[in-house]
Amino acid sequence: MKYKSMREYTHDEFVQLVSSLDEEELLDFSSKYGGYPVLFRMGLDERICHIPFIQTGSAVIIRNENGEILLQERTDRNVWGLPGGCQDLGEDLRETAVREAYEETGIKLDINKIQLIDTLSGKSRKNSYPNGDIVYNNTSLFLANISLEDTSSLKGDSETKKLQFFSLDSLPNNLMDNDLIQVYLDFIKNDRIK
Repeated sequence: MKYKSMREYTHDEFVQLVSSLDEEELLDFSSKYGGYPVLFRMGLDERICHIPFIQTGSAVIIRNENGEILLQERTDRNVWGLPGGCQDLGEDLRETAVREAYEETGIKLDINKIQLIDTLSGKSRKNSYPNGDIVYNNTSLFLANISLEDTSSLKGDSETKKLQFFSLDSLPNNLMDNDLIQVYLDFIKNDRIK
């Protein structure tokens, strides 16, 4: 089925469309519009659409051979963050990490070679979107080591303004994932001790 751009739907048209789709069609539709949690938020009545919402997803520290990590400058807010996003229905969080990394960077990660660092939730994972939506993310943070060769075809999606590797001592000031980065820094510090 061919869908219009999200902004071309009125709220009532959107709700009617979503109501008419079966589970497989909903998965297809949501994959074109930022994932199932985004689809769910868009379907809320505008009188309650800014009620804080819990969403689950993954983020990935993509680390090259020089120890630099890949960050994405987002188009919607002019801030830097880690590649990642919302979990789709029925998707394992490792699959979410691999899918989001590919969509946002063009890098194909091996699901069997990514390592879970930690899962973060709570107030540090609160996020506000430009449209006013407020979410509390439950985020599984993964580590993927890649070669410099793997970085030759970096390409972002519509959420990506720019992709760049940063050394840990020169991270940008306008960073939105400070809590995730701190967990990663603690992880590598403890990993070196062992």
